Amino acid sequence: MKMEKQETAKTIAGHDVKRVHEKISDYLVRSEYDYICVINTQTGMLYVDTDELHADWDWTGEEHDYYDARALLVETFLDDNDGKDFMHCSEIPYIVKQLEEQKVYSFMFHFSTPEHNRHKKQWKFSYLDQEDGLILTTLKDVTKLLEQDHLTGELNRYGFIRKARAVLRDPAVDHDLAIMYINLKGFKAINELFGTEGGDLALREVVRVIHRSNLHPYAVGRIEADHFVCLVDPANINYEHLKQFLHQTLVFDQRSLDVYGVCGIYMIPAEDRLDSVSNMCDRAHMAKDYIEDEYVQPYAIFDQKMGSSYMERNDALRDISNALEKHEFQVYYQPVYDAFSGEIASAEALVRWKKADGEMVSPGIFVPALEDSGRISQMDLFVERSVLSFMEERYKKGQFIVPVSMNMSQMDFFDKDMMASVLLDVSNTDLPMDYTRFEVTETAYSIVASNNRNVLLDMKRIGVKFYLDDFGSGYSSFSTIRDYDFDVVKLDMGFVQKIGTTTKANAVIQAIIDMAHAIGSKVVAEGAETKEQVDALREMGCDYIQGFYFSKPLPQEEFEALLNAQYRED
Repeated sequence: MKMEKQETAKTIAGHDVKRVHEKISDYLVRSEYDYICVINTQTGMLYVDTDELHADWDWTGEEHDYYDARALLVETFLDDNDGKDFMHCSEIPYIVKQLEEQKVYSFMFHFSTPEHNRHKKQWKFSYLDQEDGLILTTLKDVTKLLEQDHLTGELNRYGFIRKARAVLRDPAVDHDLAIMYINLKGFKAINELFGTEGGDLALREVVRVIHRSNLHPYAVGRIEADHFVCLVDPANINYEHLKQFLHQTLVFDQRSLDVYGVCGIYMIPAEDRLDSVSNMCDRAHMAKDYIEDEYVQPYAIFDQKMGSSYMERNDALRDISNALEKHEFQVYYQPVYDAFSGEIASAEALVRWKKADGEMVSPGIFVPALEDSGRISQMDLFVERSVLSFMEERYKKGQFIVPVSMNMSQMDFFDKDMMASVLLDVSNTDLPMDYTRFEVTETAYSIVASNNRNVLLDMKRIGVKFYLDDFGSGYSSFSTIRDYDFDVVKLDMGFVQKIGTTTKANAVIQAIIDMAHAIGSKVVAEGAETKEQVDALREMGCDYIQGFYFSKPLPQEEFEALLNAQYRED
């Protein structure tokens, strides 16, 4: 900020300028201030050191009218909203009032340069000589301090938004741009296994990997926890190598761990470059949540359908509390059939949402909403208790029952109260323990193995059976099956859908079934929809089959009728 050159003051409120300089030196530690000034509250004059102070603190004491200087700063560098706040906070009577209540008063404001770069400034005030009404004030640029992530050294959310905004508005950057939103998977497990120090190392490693890559980002930010964003030229994104880029091996304290990430990408349309950078990050985040199989393709590119679905998720999340109170959630049961006898051998419990007006809400909408909000464990506990209650009632009446498996989310294993409740429920049930079963995905088990494995072992000891769900959809299938004694392996429906497409597909399924049998596990094939698939699975020796070929998921009343009909036939 340039002000018209004034005469250098010889004295300030009767004090020799040299003496003022000595007082300032007593108050301030050497630092990179934009300006160091003295305000005479009695005369309204401002005495400014314009020698930048950084070398020898040589006080020059240029004299200005405080209110004129303040008005010039607002007119030149502040927008209307910031200007109004600035004028209020910098009124001399207001400053004096604040200093009566505290030794140091400060406020911050945004400062815009002619190049449209926004900086954060801190204006700080304290008495230099209260009796004579002299206030020492400093103006300092704190942009880097406030916009830097101190753990990784990169930008934080606010810093990234500012930097990205500047790049997007730079006429010299005339090519396409994209936001990449990267999230580490299972970061809590990394902290549990390696401790906070190891977790911090993993976060810093993400930054190193980004900078070593061919992305050549314009800006990199850690916006929260294990979430990172990059502003890149989309021409630098090599989709074939992205899977390798998102899989790194972390070595800490002579131990290694595979760290996986997922990535949402938002291609910024040319006409939207002046849009909110925060909105752009949100769209990239949305895309990440629509990755179908993170091990096959760990990235997704935003499209408008995702935006519509995102709104549906938000609507669902808003209505979930009321739905729980109104008992709109219901447990459905999908029968699992013996591949050879054709009879119901067991069932899987699934949750469905039927609103009061009869509208059915897709699980693809409300389950992700529950996961995002951290309330999926509440739903899992509701399903578990509903199933046990239903089964116990039939058992006490002497009615025919079959084992029912219930799904456990990976979030459940981080909730010790939830797991303690489940263990207590299954320990106190009147059902034979063989009828109580839980399904765990490979991803969830990889977390359990390092976080809460004892709970699984405790339940296993009292007779609870465990299924390895979606076998073949993850990256660690064989190590998972090797490390834990699962009673049943559920073959992922992706395999079943490929039956008959190639000789190789059938050979892989046959090998998995044979392997499961060799280690003492039964096999359930999910997603069977055609007679050809069912016949092929029987020929391969699959034990049980689940899918629409036999039955869709049924409400409790219809499932009971099916059980009663089979009992009468027997």
